[in-house]
Amino acid sequence: MPQTKIVPTFDNVSIKRVAFMFKGSATSINTDCNGNLDGETEMQTVEKKCGSTVVKTKSKPIGMTVKITGHVPIEVYRRFNGLKQDERIKPGVYSYGPDSVGEDFSLAAEIFDDFEENSKLVGMLECSSATGLTFAIENGADEVAALEMEAKVMVDEFNKFYHEAIVAELEEDLTDAWMSKLSADVIKLTPPAGRSVKNTDA
Repeated sequence: MPQTKIVPTFDNVSIKRVAFMFKGSATSINTDCNGNLDGETEMQTVEKKCGSTVVKTKSKPIGMTVKITGHVPIEVYRRFNGLKQDERIKPGVYSYGPDSVGEDFSLAAEIFDDFEENSKLVGMLECSSATGLTFAIENGADEVAALEMEAKVMVDEFNKFYHEAIVAELEEDLTDAWMSKLSADVIKLTPPAGRSVKNTDA
């Protein structure tokens, strides 16, 4: 399907909001006080050698990690880290221990280009916590420290790690659905009746 409109330039100036859609939830939890959103891909390199000389090389992504820094709602903090109430402990007490496992989630972000006044949607459908519970409290600090959360990104049902879309290039604006309930269904192409969509992955 040909692209009808191409935006020539997009500068990632500001993070408008980040949304966590935990598995089994009906809607995402949004946070609009964010400092950084960093993604890093792990690559695997395959080489072809002739003797000791490398004559060909190919690299492909085999893993991805994303790091979120910001002030998140307490529910996100607890569900990301696996802090839960124990039935043996009084209500209102949330505990963390060897059996604590963070909940899987999809991660969505809306990025704004202040120069061109355009938005970009970023999404990863299969994420899970990659770090244990950490905290640092400084008495009398001038600024409340932001939380830093690192997540491992797994391949989704499309065999992809990451998706992005510049809103101006979309045939329909997906912002509301993307930021409120990001899942495969939000981005999946719905074929005309009687036709199917082929998987283009080899």
